[in-house]
Amino acid sequence: MNRFIFSAVVALGLMAGAAQASTVLITGTNRGIGLEFVKQYAEKGWDVIATARNPDKADELQALAKKHKKVKVEKLDVTDIAQIEALAAKYKSQPVDVLINNAGTLGDVPKQTIGALDQAEFVSVLNANAFGALKLTEAFKANLAASQMKKAFGMTSGLGSSELTARRGGFYAYRMSKAAVNIGFRALAADWKADGIMVGIIAPGMVETDLLRASNFPGKGISTQESVAGMIKVIDGMTFENNGKPVNYNGDTIPW
Repeated sequence: MNRFIFSAVVALGLMAGAAQASTVLITGTNRGIGLEFVKQYAEKGWDVIATARNPDKADELQALAKKHKKVKVEKLDVTDIAQIEALAAKYKSQPVDVLINNAGTLGDVPKQTIGALDQAEFVSVLNANAFGALKLTEAFKANLAASQMKKAFGMTSGLGSSELTARRGGFYAYRMSKAAVNIGFRALAADWKADGIMVGIIAPGMVETDLLRASNFPGKGISTQESVAGMIKVIDGMTFENNGKPVNYNGDTIPW
C-alpha cells in the first residue's frame, strides 16, 4: 500500500470515527438526576456538555470531568438569556445529538400555596422550569439539526398532569410550570417535525433527591441510577411516532 492510499484509508477511518461520536447537552448537572445523566452518558463514551449555575462549587461534577476527558463543564443559568446565547455561540459548530433540559426548581413551597401566593416566586419557578428550557432548546436548534439523532427533551412531572392532579393539590407554581413544559414541548414537536428534529417530554419518576425531600413526600423514591437508566432507554427508543408525549422513566405514558 503506497503512502497516498494509506493516507486516504486513515482519513476515512477518522471520518467514520467522527460520524460515530455522539454528543449530549445536559443542564442542571451539579447534583442528583443531572449528575447521574453525566455519569451514565460518559460511561457510554459520549461527548458530554454538562452545565451548572455554579460549576466551581460542583465538586462531584468536576471530579467526573477529570475522570472522563470527554465531559466538558460549562457555566449556565437557564434563566439568564445572555448566558444561553453565549453558550450557543461557543458551540455554534458542534452538532448536539441529544439535548436534555434537566435544570429546574421546586421553588419555595410555602410561597406557592393558596393563602400565601408570592408573585415573584411564581414567576421564578415558571422562568426556570418552562421558559428557560424552551429558550435553550430554541438556541440549539441548528446544533440539533446538524446531528445524527436530532432529539431534544423537556423534563416534566406527574405533578404537571391534569388528570393526576385530581388526587392531590398544592405546589401551584411547580405544577403549572410542568404543565407549561408539556404543552410547550408538544407544540415544539409539531413545529420541528418538518425539520427532522424530535422533541420529547420525559419524567424521572419519584426519585430520592434533595428536591423530593424538600417536597415533604412521605415515601421513599427510586434511585437516581434507576431513573436515569430508564430515561436514557426512553430517549434511545424515541421515534416520530411517540415524540411530543409525556413519558415516564419506565416507559409509561403520563396522562394529560
